[in-house]
Amino acid sequence: MSVKPLRADSAERRRKPTLCPSSRCAEGAILLGVVGSDAQVQFLNQPVRIDAEFVDIAHQGRRPEKRFRFSSPCATNACRHWTGSRCGVIDEVFDSVPETHRIETRPRCAIREQCRWHRQEGDAACGACPLVITDLMVDG
Repeated sequence: MSVKPLRADSAERRRKPTLCPSSRCAEGAILLGVVGSDAQVQFLNQPVRIDAEFVDIAHQGRRPEKRFRFSSPCATNACRHWTGSRCGVIDEVFDSVPETHRIETRPRCAIREQCRWHRQEGDAACGACPLVITDLMVDG
């Protein structure tokens, strides 16, 4: 299995596409963090691009989106969360998580300048971001 740290000078970072901060585990996605026992995402110091071997291993056991947070280019109209003009996920998070329960300090984030949620809501999105677990479906 190879995981490649993303470097600030990489071509991917220079192009700066808008990134979804809560995407699926798929080859080429960026691993942003790990869901901790407190149900909050602990972001990696250095995000890594995942390969097919990581994806295969991560799909053993519980769904990887319950255990990790991934990022990939925002799919806009191809995503069921796209409202036509914005990502509806962060709106749902704001509706369900009172401001008093959000994180006060911005967590470290490797994609902030490219993040769909940050581009929509600014730093307020950062306070709710660690609370988002991509897959909330009951294991069965």
